[in-house]
Amino acid sequence: MLSASFKPRILCVSIYEEMAQLVRHSAGQFGVEVDVFGGGIYNSGHIHALEVEDRYDVIISQAGTAIAIQQMVKIPVVPIQITAHDIVTPLREASEHHKKQLCITYDSNLSVDIESLAAFAKLKNFQQVIYRNEQDFNNIVSRLSTLKEVAVVGFGGCVIEKAAQCGLPYYLIRSSKNSVHQAVLSARNIVDQHIKERTRSRRLNNIINYSLSGIISVNRDKTVATCNRPAKQMLDLHGKKLVGMDIGAAACPPELKQMLGNGEYTVDKVLPLKGKTLVVNRVPIRVREHDQGTIIVFQELSKIQQIEAEARVQLASKGLVAKYEFEDIVGSKNTLGPVIAEAKRYAHSAASILIEGETGSGKELFAQSIHNFSERRKGPFVAVNCAALPEHLLESELFGYEEGAFTGARKGGKAGMFELAHRGTLFLDEISEMSLATQVRLLRTLQEKEIFRIGGDRVINIDVRIIAASNRDLYAMAQEGSFRRDLFFRLNILPLQIPPLRKRKEDIPALIAHFIKKSHQGVPGRSRIAFNNDMLATLNAHNWPGNVRELEHILERAFTLYDGHQDFAALLTDLMRRHCLRQTMAGPTDQQDDYLRVPRGTMAEMERYILESSLEEFDGNKKALADALGISRVTVWKKLKELEGQPQE
Repeated sequence: MLSASFKPRILCVSIYEEMAQLVRHSAGQFGVEVDVFGGGIYNSGHIHALEVEDRYDVIISQAGTAIAIQQMVKIPVVPIQITAHDIVTPLREASEHHKKQLCITYDSNLSVDIESLAAFAKLKNFQQVIYRNEQDFNNIVSRLSTLKEVAVVGFGGCVIEKAAQCGLPYYLIRSSKNSVHQAVLSARNIVDQHIKERTRSRRLNNIINYSLSGIISVNRDKTVATCNRPAKQMLDLHGKKLVGMDIGAAACPPELKQMLGNGEYTVDKVLPLKGKTLVVNRVPIRVREHDQGTIIVFQELSKIQQIEAEARVQLASKGLVAKYEFEDIVGSKNTLGPVIAEAKRYAHSAASILIEGETGSGKELFAQSIHNFSERRKGPFVAVNCAALPEHLLESELFGYEEGAFTGARKGGKAGMFELAHRGTLFLDEISEMSLATQVRLLRTLQEKEIFRIGGDRVINIDVRIIAASNRDLYAMAQEGSFRRDLFFRLNILPLQIPPLRKRKEDIPALIAHFIKKSHQGVPGRSRIAFNNDMLATLNAHNWPGNVRELEHILERAFTLYDGHQDFAALLTDLMRRHCLRQTMAGPTDQQDDYLRVPRGTMAEMERYILESSLEEFDGNKKALADALGISRVTVWKKLKELEGQPQE
């Protein structure tokens, strides 16, 4: 089936009208269109074919006209076949009615066949005259008027016309319907194949010319077979006709000779050329151990690096995005306003930022907001908690590793967080927990802006903006030697201090409204919860060592336990009492001694606190609790059973 975008272009040079009609009929059966030009050699049919050859894919004709056209044009010519039966039939018919037969034919193998067939048919008064050009033909037909009792046999309307003018009978050698039908079918198939080849050629040319790489192919005789546009651009050979040029010739650009080299197989060879650095791959073409040429594919090193960088950004950005912006930070103009304004100014710089603040104060919220406010917002945001991974795992996560770098290494290796954060932001949370050995490697990375994967032997350039965060005083740690001073000063170029919640309690009402909307949107009744002054006073009385995160968890607990009917103020007050009591029992967070503070009460109440708190500390393990308290597991079990039956104060 021919493509609708490529219509077959067929020309028929018809030498008699009946032939034209048969061709049109067969063309209609095959669903193709054929242009018909009436006239053989005498009417310059072959000259017409030459003049319009570029408008057609194939030409159909017959006898000498077909042969003449084949000798003149470059496109395929399909001759309509003439069988022995087609020739013998008019010859016998002419011999039955006339004493003499004169056959006028074009000089070809067909004229030899006619002589043989006439002899086979035992035609005694048969004569054949052969013409080779228009002048010969004119000389022959000029003598027709002198002939008597002769029947003219031949091909084409021109001979019919001349015979009729001279009053001579004429017998036409015609091809059968089937021969015409087969000729049209062959022409259609030739066009079909031609279109397929042309489509394939165009597709191949498009692939070659729209490739990002330069492509040059050289024949085995060292002539250039292909040189695409990128190759000419990279070699500064615009406007020069290179196809067919001998690479060994003096006129050949020296760049082509350098690209070919010795023609041997080459992979990723770095070749400085005309102020550029090219990465060249050269593959010899061998067929049965015989050299058939060479294909050279090359690219600019800078372009490869750019593509690699963009690919890393696109791959890394999937799932590695910052969700929060400065508008998501809840706080008043007096408390967080100056901090946000400072962070926005920092966002426009490429320098490292050190965010210091207590646990739960919103350090990552600020880090993500800075990223989304910066020019790197379209790049990845990669967060790493330095305290969550052991030293050896943290190093491999940060810098990546090559295949086989250590036992259990992933096949093919793994890109580290620095590579994933290329052209984006790397957030190093709790950086105070990073080991000194990893700090040394991090410092070098920040200075050189390049990394080596673990087990790797190549440098990987990176473009990463560092935001570090710590809930400890890094300066004090640097002074005492538990954190590298040089790394501290490298990170602390743009310091940002996040105030704790206890120093901005005026933000608590806004935070409550935010968490109600965030946690219970769409839950009936929850969004209508109102906080009165007594409830706010209860919350303000607490120092919030866990900061905003602690407040969020308390509210989440209250919202979850609230059933819509009970006194929410009483529920919140009781939760805060127990929460503060637990913190008092646990003692200061930095207390290293094993203390348990028990509020004064009745013996039963104090015993309850000891058992419940200790059991929670040991994750419900009664045997561990019994060992810690110095009593038997049976005693612990009995005490707990007794407490289950007692009402809780």
